[in-house]
Amino acid sequence: MIPDINLIPKLEKEQSAPKILYLILGLVAILALIFLVWQYIGASKSISSLKSEEVSLQQQRDQLNGKVTELTTTNQDSIEDTIAYIDLISYPVLPLINEIEGLQPSNAHLREYSFGVEEVTVSVDFETMNDVSKYVTRLTNSEYFTDVLVNEIAQYDLGAQLEESETEDFNVLPRHTANITLYINEIYLATGGIR
Repeated sequence: MIPDINLIPKLEKEQSAPKILYLILGLVAILALIFLVWQYIGASKSISSLKSEEVSLQQQRDQLNGKVTELTTTNQDSIEDTIAYIDLISYPVLPLINEIEGLQPSNAHLREYSFGVEEVTVSVDFETMNDVSKYVTRLTNSEYFTDVLVNEIAQYDLGAQLEESETEDFNVLPRHTANITLYINEIYLATGGIR
């Protein structure tokens, strides 16, 4: 008999699990690499757009800083002008306001007033033209004012509708707004209303 001698080593079948594991790890690595490249490209585009936006915002900031500087110097000048104006107008205004309001008819309404160097401009609402003439006469006779100038008298309807209608409502009487300039008697005002 012939002896059965096998000098070739016995080969066992290799397990396929490590190959599948390596294949899965390789695919994950490739997908991760693709994702990172995609993120890099997106970030590069974002960086370039943000840099251009940064440049435009810096230009806008420089323009606004220039405007702020200009306004600051203008405000400095206007503050100095305001102080000079206040120094120029150095008369008490309360007696004038009291006189203007005290001479008004009962249904009149002082809408606004502004003080100038030598005059006061008032805007007053009246019910009738007769009230306007009475008020102007009272102001003319007042010792606080040297002259009274009626700049404008305008009519308006009380509670006028937004849309103009074709028919005229005769139940609503128009009111009158008078814009009046009063020239101040500085000597009388400086003596405190005493002659």
